[in-house]
Amino acid sequence: MKRTRNLLATAFMLTILSCGQGEADSTNTDDPSDTPVTVPVTNISATKDQSERRARSEAICKANGIPVYKNPNSLFVEPEEKVTLRTQDEVVDRALALCYIGLKSEGLGQEQLDKMDKDYGISAKLSPNEKAYATAKQATEQQKIDGLWRYESLHVLLWALGYVDSLSFPDKICNVGDDVKIIYELKESGFRQKARLRSKKEILDQADLILRFDWACVSANLEGKPMPGRLDKGVVFERHHTLNWLIQYMNQNWDDVTTDT
Repeated sequence: MKRTRNLLATAFMLTILSCGQGEADSTNTDDPSDTPVTVPVTNISATKDQSERRARSEAICKANGIPVYKNPNSLFVEPEEKVTLRTQDEVVDRALALCYIGLKSEGLGQEQLDKMDKDYGISAKLSPNEKAYATAKQATEQQKIDGLWRYESLHVLLWALGYVDSLSFPDKICNVGDDVKIIYELKESGFRQKARLRSKKEILDQADLILRFDWACVSANLEGKPMPGRLDKGVVFERHHTLNWLIQYMNQNWDDVTTDT
């Protein structure tokens, strides 16, 4: 399977860079569509908030021509009472790391990357896999492609921190230029100070919805059908990964987050 990331970052001059274009196309061994559907837990006694959340998500699916999971006793995100969100500072740090990884993948010069690292304390915020990529003498094309896709994860975190008003229907990639500009105009201190982490309910609503979108994408792929409702499976996967990290799904660290369906 091919996973392609074509993006056009709006040109803007900032303190240390100007974003141009990045484009990549290669075989991705981590394509979410190649991941088999997992065996579900089939006897969940849903709480009131789980049932209501599922009903809202399924209404959105049906309105967009996306099939819904039929088993009423499985495929839920955890109830609110059992979820502890990542802290606001954790989310800020992760957003800054993802911005750096995205810019590196677009081809930003090493001198500018080093300045960003110094100004934003990036090295301490990188995951082990990101650090290996950032310090590699010769990064692979797959690392670059994966790094570009992380802009979609950044977009979700900007939404979670209150910088993006809403998450649009995942049928196209985000506006990279607008997202990067938020961070560079505020600098680290301003970005951290102005952030306002959304409520657990808001984040769980999106986590439940993306779970159902991803289930539909994986099911369509297994059946050899087109993606339902114009869904972009790459965008869906990145959102699922990021939202699972936000809700601490199975207490997994960033590099290890799974997107079970």
